[in-house]
Amino acid sequence: MKNLLIPSTLESDTINAIKVAVQQSQGKDCTIFLALVNDIPNTYSSATFLRSMKSDMSVSQKNVLEYCRELIAISQNCNLKIHYQYGISTPLMRNLIEHLEIELTILTPSFRNAEKRIHNQFVQILSNCKCPILHLSPNFEEYDLTKAMYLEQTKSKLQIEDLQELIPNRFNFRIVSQAKIFSDQNPENFESLLKEAITKNKINLLIETRKPKKIKLKKQNPSATENFGLPILSLYEEIA
Repeated sequence: MKNLLIPSTLESDTINAIKVAVQQSQGKDCTIFLALVNDIPNTYSSATFLRSMKSDMSVSQKNVLEYCRELIAISQNCNLKIHYQYGISTPLMRNLIEHLEIELTILTPSFRNAEKRIHNQFVQILSNCKCPILHLSPNFEEYDLTKAMYLEQTKSKLQIEDLQELIPNRFNFRIVSQAKIFSDQNPENFESLLKEAITKNKINLLIETRKPKKIKLKKQNPSATENFGLPILSLYEEIA
């Protein structure tokens, strides 16, 4: 794993994201970029522009950032860098991921549910990029991800054989179970069977695929897989 990106509002769940990032680094040298995302200040004055870019942190945000730095220091193999991102677009996102050599982005619930429009826009544009995205769940505390279940869509181009070859080379967990999702499947029956399989196989991570979507500047409805309270690794269909 080269470098990882964690978009953050410096809420407490950023600490869990840092723990996951360190675990996924597999002891190899890497840089974790903590991205603080804001709108471009609306002013023509360069002095006002520079003053506006220096947003003050609250005491709790400073404490979270300090704790993250302590975790990185303990890891000994990771570096932490703060990346200030003002404004975002599809070309900017692609250039950002390429320039920072990002191999995995970790999204926290607080960032996904943030009220600012720029955060919602950032998440949607990121979802249209090819970078793998790990969505952490709200009640997620365990960060030793070892056993995954692949939720295969009926029209997915990414087969289990492709994943079995891809996963060991890039991530620190293995696929131990698979479930196929049909469009006409009864949601209640699907959830019941899936919960049973998750418990039986001690699954602590779900894997699903995604395809490009039209950007809509409003909050997205949560997917059905978020109801299971597990982290979800979202892979772009063309990743293989």
